[in-house]
Amino acid sequence: MDGKLSEEQVKCLQAPWRFSLRTAGFEDRLLTALELFERFPLDITVTGGTPDANAQLASAVLVLTTEERKEDHMWLKMELHDRDKPFFLVNAKKVWDVVEEKPSGPCMTCAWERMRARNLELQRRRKEAFGESAVATDSQSPLNTTDASEFVEMKDISEVFAKALPDLKKRAFSQFLVAITRELRIPKFIADETQVVVSSALKYRKINRDDLNFISKLSQPRDVTDHPSKLLAILTSLDDFRLDIGVLGETGCGSSSLVNALLGMKNNEEQSAPTGVVETTKEPTEYPYTEFPNIRLWDLPGLGKIGGLDSQPSASGLNPAQLVASMFAFCDVYILVSPLRLRLGIIQLMQQLSSLGKEYYLVISMADLIEETFVGQVREWAEGVLGVMGLRQNLFLVSAHHPETLDFPKLKEMLNKAMPSHKKVALVKYAAKLLDQDVFWKRSDSCKFM
Repeated sequence: MDGKLSEEQVKCLQAPWRFSLRTAGFEDRLLTALELFERFPLDITVTGGTPDANAQLASAVLVLTTEERKEDHMWLKMELHDRDKPFFLVNAKKVWDVVEEKPSGPCMTCAWERMRARNLELQRRRKEAFGESAVATDSQSPLNTTDASEFVEMKDISEVFAKALPDLKKRAFSQFLVAITRELRIPKFIADETQVVVSSALKYRKINRDDLNFISKLSQPRDVTDHPSKLLAILTSLDDFRLDIGVLGETGCGSSSLVNALLGMKNNEEQSAPTGVVETTKEPTEYPYTEFPNIRLWDLPGLGKIGGLDSQPSASGLNPAQLVASMFAFCDVYILVSPLRLRLGIIQLMQQLSSLGKEYYLVISMADLIEETFVGQVREWAEGVLGVMGLRQNLFLVSAHHPETLDFPKLKEMLNKAMPSHKKVALVKYAAKLLDQDVFWKRSDSCKFM
């Protein structure tokens, strides 16, 4: 599938979906789930220490403890592990950060006696669960599963959670969505008494009423929300998914100069797209969009190029939309470039892209050559034509040689702002096609055998 994900990432995406059935509206439900994820708040619990010690920690899923008391929390760790919940132990600066009493007078003795009693209780429970060998040595204990990498120093917690939070949010959301949709499938006449997750989510503002309406649409059928691993695989793929943006127009329209302007380069700079007074772009060429990871700008060959006439003598009888049909297969978003004014070939491309459900931006290039008094007239006329044709109007008048003028800053701002949305839509289409080809169970029509 054109390298949008590595082979290993494709396998990870496919694995949870084996033997699933695709039902109508699958892409819409998957896109709704991704949009809900963007608004999902991750709730963090801090526990284990005194209020003063806990206050030193940023919001995090962790337990404050000490090296001597870490085994006190092993039962909690095992329980959370069974639920696929993340668990961290944070090393307190001093023992008294994890007890309420201050170490003075007889309270010191009481505190240590309580800690000793807890250790004895832990040993008793381990002995009941695992036999005599469980208490022989700490190193052989089945409960002693904490390694050094899990034990986090207080000073390091910010760095640890900066790396961990994105994955925690994906896991929490996937589990939450499965739980809440399971409740929403309960018959209405008993739902009021059983919707614990729904009522808690509304009470603590994890979702609002509008979100609940969207989630209700996901509850039936259950192809997206029957197991957390399915949605988790899609969310994990989103980070590494490559978005392809194609820049396309008539030959000589200035599309290569526009690519350079979007990349923040000038023509003739090293590694810039080649430009000139003759046809310079003969094959699709990709350039990394440095402002965002995993996004590529494609400088596509111009429509109506003369260089291809010898090898394709019948090409002159085809319209521009037919000539670039193959290009539509690998780009997710398009920037269509028409020099000086709106042209019929670009309108045909817009119609074809609309029919394929692909996003696009319309650029009238070389706008610096339009007399200033006529710029408004060109814009008004183009928007009128698009309105009559029923086409969406993302219209920008641009000068690639003077990108600080006219609509170029607006174009780049809108494009950058829309990147996350474009990426979600493209991933949903990619995943649906990938799963439909290789994973979704193709059930035979039983009517044929009756």
